Amino acid sequence: MGIEITFYGAARQVTGSMYHIRTETGFEILVDCGLDYEKNSDFARNSHFPFDPSRIQAVVLTHAHIDHSGNLPTLFAKGFSGSVFCTEPTAALADILLQDSARIQADKQSKKYSRRNKRRRLEPRLYGYKHVFETIENTITLSFNRPFKLNDELELELIPAGHILGAASVVLSFRSNGKTKRIAFSGDLGRANNSILGAPEIPDHLDYLVVEGTYGSREHQDTGKAEDILKEEVERTCIEEGGRLIIPAFSVGRTQSILFTLHQMFRNGVLPSVRVFADSPLGLNSGEIHQKYAEYLNDKAQEYAAEYGNLFQFKQLYLVEDEEDEELLKDHSKAAILVSSAGMMEGGRIQKHIADNIENPKSTILIAGYCTEGTLGHKLMQGDRQIRIRGRQYAVMAKISKTDIFSAHPGKSELLNYIRSVSKKGTLDKIFLTHGQEESLQELKSDLTMLGAEVSIPSRGESVSM
Repeated sequence: MGIEITFYGAARQVTGSMYHIRTETGFEILVDCGLDYEKNSDFARNSHFPFDPSRIQAVVLTHAHIDHSGNLPTLFAKGFSGSVFCTEPTAALADILLQDSARIQADKQSKKYSRRNKRRRLEPRLYGYKHVFETIENTITLSFNRPFKLNDELELELIPAGHILGAASVVLSFRSNGKTKRIAFSGDLGRANNSILGAPEIPDHLDYLVVEGTYGSREHQDTGKAEDILKEEVERTCIEEGGRLIIPAFSVGRTQSILFTLHQMFRNGVLPSVRVFADSPLGLNSGEIHQKYAEYLNDKAQEYAAEYGNLFQFKQLYLVEDEEDEELLKDHSKAAILVSSAGMMEGGRIQKHIADNIENPKSTILIAGYCTEGTLGHKLMQGDRQIRIRGRQYAVMAKISKTDIFSAHPGKSELLNYIRSVSKKGTLDKIFLTHGQEESLQELKSDLTMLGAEVSIPSRGESVSM
């Protein structure tokens, strides 16, 4: 045995990414340590690890999204005392996302519940700011494409994954039966047409590949230009109807892609002078981090930043940062575009904006990404005519539109091309499909039989020796 891998997260589901690796000499590391918040899972299980955290000697983090990073502070709280390895932008984004996670947990614990809600079991508070700060203080940043020796058995390399700023695929090299073997964990992959990031880099000379399959059974429906889709929505809602175009967006990645696209459209005269409100404090902080680490962006975005100074700020944009700004937004009676978090509409400021506009037939809710079953976003996408927000019932009278043009995950064909490209640059013995619902992974598996490599869909807790 060279190493043993146990799939503790994102196994036949999307969230909770966590892979446990143990070498022949007992050296233990994790790749990712994310929060599991699947619809049918018990959130409390995030507080219990199926291994001794004090025995883990290092964590390699693919990117900052909470389903990959969100349980790191819990790991420290439970006795982990090693280092977290990731890229510099990932460390910066993880800092603000983990602080936000700690704040949300604190708010839920201090919230005054109604008599009806008192009967509900409260979600556990996993960690506080202390453990977030401990996480960041023990983070070591690495550059892309520069091998780093973890010990005499393992060498680590991070290569660009293109999913969000700083996102990496993890390549581990280890000795087995006198030979060097290589395994890559794709992390979440990006797309070739991302407006601000480059395409995922293809790892070479792999023996094993652990790859995400989020869209393993689906193609993206929108294949045109983001500018054309936004132009059509703005013209119909804001110009013809005089209403509001509400765009729910994840704070990291999606918000920046949308604002950058709108910036280019206004500067190129494609859109009339419609006011744009950005109501996402976390999104604004994330935008500043994108500016700081502009060298991690694609060539087009870097050139734009150099020419205009800022990717995400433009004349028509108004940032909602305090109560005075909120009042200005509330009193703005003209047509407008509003970008706010969160993307699936299950929390954040977007719920108030949905409540304020959902019964206005002149307004449009543009859902710009995947929404998990059971979320408010999914209910709107499914055509529900009545929705409940914070205990109140609303009739759905606004138009509901959707686009996947801003999706940060590759569609089925893109995934297949990525895996085929990896296969051509090495001699893959085995492929492990993770980070997807089982039906998506099964379909992806059936499409990979022609590669010759064994394809496996690991279950939660399953271990494999290599």
